[in-house]
Amino acid sequence: MYWQLSLLTSCIAAISLVYMIVSGAENWGPSFAAGVLVFTVVTIFLVGPHVVFGALALSLRSHRVLSVILLFIVFAVSLSGVLAISVESNAYLNRDKSIPEGQRMVTFLIGLAQWLAAILTSAILLPVFLCLRQIPSSAKTEYPK
Repeated sequence: MYWQLSLLTSCIAAISLVYMIVSGAENWGPSFAAGVLVFTVVTIFLVGPHVVFGALALSLRSHRVLSVILLFIVFAVSLSGVLAISVESNAYLNRDKSIPEGQRMVTFLIGLAQWLAAILTSAILLPVFLCLRQIPSSAKTEYPK
């Protein structure tokens, strides 16, 4: 059940991020094609970690403890990413128009942090899962009752 909650959390976060990217786009650029290209790159960059988390949830679904750990990590990363993008988009749309615009690097940094969290989580949980899977059931310690 925990792996299903991880999948649901990742899907909701990905849909929320796509919505915020579309609603936060004030100007699509010099041409529609350039705007679509930028939208595609930013969407893949921000939604990619949630796809990694979903694949990780599917692969860890047979181990309950690792699924719970993954659920907490996915929830923390998703919530922080969605909140940060929401605050950044709101601040960008409500900025003072008389000040010259600069690059919106916060979106890139949020995506980078989410990718780092996804890669580190995968690098830690997958080897642990594979090690726990290879321990034979007769070698597990049984405690007296």
